[in-house]
Amino acid sequence: MAEAEKEAGKEAQPDAKAKAKAKADAKADGNASPAPSGQGHMKLVIVGAVALFVAVLGAQVAAPLLNRIIEGHPQAAAAAADGEQAATVETAPIELATAEPEKAEKTAPLAPAQYVPLDPPFVVSFDEEDGTRYLQLQLQAMARSEKTVEEIKKHSPALRNSILFLLGSFKLEQLTTLAGKEKLRADLTTKANEVLAKNGSEGQIEELYFTNFVIQ
Repeated sequence: MAEAEKEAGKEAQPDAKAKAKAKADAKADGNASPAPSGQGHMKLVIVGAVALFVAVLGAQVAAPLLNRIIEGHPQAAAAAADGEQAATVETAPIELATAEPEKAEKTAPLAPAQYVPLDPPFVVSFDEEDGTRYLQLQLQAMARSEKTVEEIKKHSPALRNSILFLLGSFKLEQLTTLAGKEKLRADLTTKANEVLAKNGSEGQIEELYFTNFVIQ
């Protein structure tokens, strides 16, 4: 009988050990299971904080636009309402008006030229080292109105006097060059018009031409 109980005790010991191990495993599982629950809660907290930050940031960005809409800015309201539609609207091409070429102003044709000889020819003497030299100059004045022609004839004595004095102010060597002759012609024209204006003439001599130029 005692041997039978011993045998039974030996058989019962493994069962007791197995039950104890099972309880220990269950307890370990119970202690380890809360860890995932804590990590999930932490993730929810982080996600919630990020969502709150995004919401606050969006509110700060949208606040100026909402304020403009509330204050009655039609442009901001239209921009908020249209959204992407406004970006896709194609603008019509601007057609530049072609400028019409300016019409050339019609100028009145010039009146025909009229010539008045300042006769007799002008004779001027120059004292040079080799003796006295002479310049014989014949002039014709050109104008484009009959009135100016008559004034040239009328004031011929005053014109001849001024021309003779101006000729005497030049040196003979100046009058032997083309540039000197052109300067003399320009100066004579200016001087003649000054004489006409001084005597009350409204017309002017347009050009003075040399029809004879002889140095002796």
